[in-house]
Amino acid sequence: MSSPTISLTGSTLKHGGMHEVSAFVWLNGEITERQAASPSISSVSLHLGIGVFDGLMAYWNGDHYYIHKGPEHFARFCAGSARMNLSFPWSARALEMSMRDLLDRLPRRTYYIRPVAYRGAPQIFLTGSEARPADVCIFGVPVARDNDRPMTCQISTVERISYRSVPVTWKICGSYVNSYLARRQAETAGFDDAIMLDRAGNITEASAANAFFIRGDTVLTPRLNGDVFPGITRTIILELAAAAGLTCLERDLVPSDLEDMEGAFLCSTLMEIRPVSSLGALSFATAEHPTFRTILARFRGLTHA
Repeated sequence: MSSPTISLTGSTLKHGGMHEVSAFVWLNGEITERQAASPSISSVSLHLGIGVFDGLMAYWNGDHYYIHKGPEHFARFCAGSARMNLSFPWSARALEMSMRDLLDRLPRRTYYIRPVAYRGAPQIFLTGSEARPADVCIFGVPVARDNDRPMTCQISTVERISYRSVPVTWKICGSYVNSYLARRQAETAGFDDAIMLDRAGNITEASAANAFFIRGDTVLTPRLNGDVFPGITRTIILELAAAAGLTCLERDLVPSDLEDMEGAFLCSTLMEIRPVSSLGALSFATAEHPTFRTILARFRGLTHA
């Protein structure tokens, strides 16, 4: 089997036509070429998923970057890393400024920014791994904004991982295997994404996005029961909906509740807000629903997008 082609285009690195990754990254206090940030093949983070990441948007609006909720994202990243005992000397503010330094080295366009803390040194065993220093890297991925396209979803048979096993309030690298399996199952079946249920049969979220449902001028979303990720975009949507005079309900929902809904949408930092046109056998005209249009317009006004 031949190796994927790797070519430098401007200041982005492209792997066989897949998503581009910035050729320059911020690594442990310095801006360097991306290859310098590669972990050892025997890194405990690579083998066991012991790492923490976050993601935020840097919108290029013609003459400047709008960093969407930068302090909140970097504060969450630092808190999660500390809980995983991936300690490092940079504050959330220092990391945000480092991200801006990195953006100054990259072509002017909209990026999804990924900070990640991991142990890159050779050490595959749990015992003794914490003696190895944590590496911190920040890189950008140029993104095309295709969030107007409606999505199709299914109810997944992959159960949402329990917070009693792995905390879901911080973005632990290894826990996203759960999301990968649910998304892969959905795509294999011809859907874009999957809605996962918890062990009690309650709706939690999509593979990597919070889920919302619409009934008239009411917006419903699963309550934060421990298995639902408290997304920053989720919080923003609840605030925007309330400011628009819409009713917001956070409660337990089961699949049979969806038969009474008029629309559904997903939200995340990268996805922003995406309408759902079908969920299993249910069809929705979400993209044209006035409640969805109100929330979408207010969100895009907020992000200057």
